[in-house]
Amino acid sequence: MRYHFDGYNYIIRLKKGELLVELLDTFAREQELKSVWLSGLGAAQWAELGFYDLPGKHYHWKQFDEPMEVTALQGNLAWRADQPVWHIHGTLGRNDFQAIGGHIKELCVGGTVELHLHTVFDKRLTRQDDEQTGLALLDL
Repeated sequence: MRYHFDGYNYIIRLKKGELLVELLDTFAREQELKSVWLSGLGAAQWAELGFYDLPGKHYHWKQFDEPMEVTALQGNLAWRADQPVWHIHGTLGRNDFQAIGGHIKELCVGGTVELHLHTVFDKRLTRQDDEQTGLALLDL
């Protein structure tokens, strides 16, 4: 991983074989990130995606073991206790030009993934459990 920081924005380049969420967890702790908004694109060797079943209040997870284009990543960072919580959604393109998407649990970088992290506030955003949805929502 390589990155550049201008005081508000990080531009990050991940390399083949790096794990997106694992690396972002470490980066958030090392850089003492408080809250950021994330966007990105690139390529994946594989990805594990989730779809949230609102009535059942749980995720359905599926791993896709194939090379894919990462056509869009969007997400944010908040904290729960002292743990970073990345909420990232992605759209991935398969070699037949069909797209899949969902909540990114983890993604292994293909050729590269390029990210833009924009610092949002100078305070730490947090998440709290919401009984109605079963989700840990932003505590605003």
